[in-house]
Amino acid sequence: MNAIPLATNDPPLHETTRPTPPVRLNLPDGGLARTQDELRSRSKGVRESLVLWAGRPGPSDGVDITHVLSLECPASDLRLVVPMSERLAALEFVRREGLLIFADLHTHPGAAFLSEADRARPFGSKEGFYAIVVPEFAAAAAPEGWAMYEARAGEWFPVDVSERIAG
Repeated sequence: MNAIPLATNDPPLHETTRPTPPVRLNLPDGGLARTQDELRSRSKGVRESLVLWAGRPGPSDGVDITHVLSLECPASDLRLVVPMSERLAALEFVRREGLLIFADLHTHPGAAFLSEADRARPFGSKEGFYAIVVPEFAAAAAPEGWAMYEARAGEWFPVDVSERIAG
């Protein structure tokens, strides 16, 4: 697991309470492009890849995304598996840094949609957690073609990227 900082390192939170959904994800300048670059680099145009967005509760209904967590995952063009060791490394990092994970972003070879496999094995499913699917192995500029889903009452609902992501 590789933690890529997007913002200055604020002191860890003492209170890591998740804000009430819906949550707006605020990224610093260049954060979307850095995320897309990491997904593209990991995909190499031929396989699925995954990163996580971690950060801290911010102003009003928003959170400040401070890190892209890039996980080492065995993958093919149609499937990605997150090893338990990578899950644990990501969780240890956010605990140590006083962060929360708010979204997983992963690539698909074609159109962006939440597949049955994605729905069955999400990285997170807490109320208000986001799953973001990036099309064409992240070949385009971010957030072109992204599909975003929000966990609510154990189900996934499509949401508008422009209403949930600032940056």
